[in-house]
Amino acid sequence: MSHALVGLALLAAITLANALLTAAVVRRWRTAVATPAPAPVAAPDGPPALAVQEGDRAPEFTVPAPGGDLTAAELAGHPALLYFLRPDCGPTRESLPAVQRWAEAHAPEGARVVAVVNGAAEGAGPLLEAVSAFTELTAVEPPDGPLAGTFGVRHHPSFVLLDADGTVVETGIGNGSLTALDLVTT
Repeated sequence: MSHALVGLALLAAITLANALLTAAVVRRWRTAVATPAPAPVAAPDGPPALAVQEGDRAPEFTVPAPGGDLTAAELAGHPALLYFLRPDCGPTRESLPAVQRWAEAHAPEGARVVAVVNGAAEGAGPLLEAVSAFTELTAVEPPDGPLAGTFGVRHHPSFVLLDADGTVVETGIGNGSLTALDLVTT
């Protein structure tokens, strides 16, 4: 009879331990289910914007270019258009003639166009050929590369127009900004 009591006590202890563990698991499960999932991060309101705005000084930058690195200081003394493109972007291709017209219209002032292709180098060839007609300053950097990051470029094409003092005169994103940058000349 004593063995039966010991066995019964042992069974009761195991059952009690099982009930306590089950209650703890259920409590944790209910907490996990009741906790709402974090809300997705919403895109900022308003139109896309660059990290630089009209009136800002151009940030210091270095563009690794085929003819040697180009810095912000080397653009001083001339108006400059930083033109961010992407090889697989239709609006980029559509913007090329307007940017070429701007480059030709402002060449007498010594204006320079710096074309920065954001994308894989092996896919940039045709785009580099297209922009070589109006700029000798080109660079290819990976998507979200350092120069695009410096200027906050997330959409293509994007434009930053600098005056001869290195002050941002205008910025633009997409072909709709060509008029604002006065890139559409006759």
